[in-house]
Amino acid sequence: MSRKKIDLRAGLALVVFAVVLVTGGVLYAQAGSKAGEASLVLSRPDMVINTRPEATPTTAGPSASAAAKPAGKAGGKAGGKAVGKAVGKAVGKASPKPGAKKKVAAKKAVRKAKQAAKTAPAKKTAVPATTAVAPKSAAGDQVKFGKTYDGVATFYDATGAGNCSYDPTGDLMVAAMDMPQYQNSQACGAYVDVTGPAGNTVRVKIVDSCPGCESGHLDLSAQAFAKLADPGKGRIAISWKLVSPALSGPVKYVYKDGSTQWWCGIQVRNHRNPIRTIELKSSSGWITLQRQSYNYFLSANGKGCGGSVRITDVQGHQLTDTGIAVKPDVEQAGAKQLPAA
Repeated sequence: MSRKKIDLRAGLALVVFAVVLVTGGVLYAQAGSKAGEASLVLSRPDMVINTRPEATPTTAGPSASAAAKPAGKAGGKAGGKAVGKAVGKAVGKASPKPGAKKKVAAKKAVRKAKQAAKTAPAKKTAVPATTAVAPKSAAGDQVKFGKTYDGVATFYDATGAGNCSYDPTGDLMVAAMDMPQYQNSQACGAYVDVTGPAGNTVRVKIVDSCPGCESGHLDLSAQAFAKLADPGKGRIAISWKLVSPALSGPVKYVYKDGSTQWWCGIQVRNHRNPIRTIELKSSSGWITLQRQSYNYFLSANGKGCGGSVRITDVQGHQLTDTGIAVKPDVEQAGAKQLPAA
C-alpha cells in the first residue's frame, strides 16, 4: 500500500470524525468501491470508523446506509457544505500538489547557487592609472604640502636654467632651493609662494639648487626679489609654502641628449606637483628609474626606453602615457595634467 493512500485515509477519517462530534448526527459515507480502496462508515457518534482496505464494502454497509439516509436528508443542507470543505482540505493536505516536486527542485537549485556565490573567489578590480597609489606625504619628504617654512631670501642673476636641467626661459619668476630641501632634485619644477617682510607674496618655480644655502633659504631671481623688497637690502626674512597651481596644457616629457634604445635619461616638465618617481614599461613589466641630482631619471641598460611612461607625484597621483619615443631634447606632450594636490 502506498504512503499517499495511507495519508488520504487518515485525513478523511479525522475530518469525518470531527464532523460527527460537532453535529451529533448520523452520517454514512463510503469512499471507493474498488479493491484496495478505503471504506468509511459512520452511523452514530459511538460507531467505529473502519479505514482498513477491503476488497468489498464492510458488512455494516447496508444497515448503516439505511439508517444514515434520514439523517443525511435532515442534516445535509446544514452540514453538507461544511463537510465538503473539510474533506477537501484534508484531501488537499494528504495529496501532493501539482508541481510540488518541481518547486522543491527549484528551491534546491537556488540554495546551491547561493552557496556557490558565497564560496566563489572575489573578482579583482584593476586599479586606474590616476588612482593615488603612494602615501600622500612620505616620511622623508623635506618639503610637504600644507606646511609653511620660515627662512631667508637672497637673489641671483637667473636665466631659468640651472641644476634642474631646464632650458632658459623668459619667465624669470624662478628660484634656487637650499640643498637639504632640494632633495636630490625632487624639488625641481615645484611651485612655492614666498611672502616677504611687508606681507606681499610672489610665486616662483624651483629651477636650481643652492649649495651654500641653509634649510629654508631661497635664492630668488632678481626680478622675484624686487617684488618683495628693495634689492639694496640683499637679504630678507621670508616665509614660503608649496602650492599646486593650475597649469596650461598637459605634462611634457624630454629624453636627455645622448639617449638611445640601449641607454636613456628622461625628465618631466610642466607638472603642477613635484615628481616622486618615473617608470618605463619593458617586456618584463614596469621599471623604476634611478633619479639623478640634475633631474633626469636613468635607464642604464636601456630597458623601457621609448614607449610607455608612468609618473607618480609626491601626492601619490599617477599618470600613464604611451608612445613617448626616444627623441633627445624634444618636448613630447602627455595626455593630461596631474590632479591638484
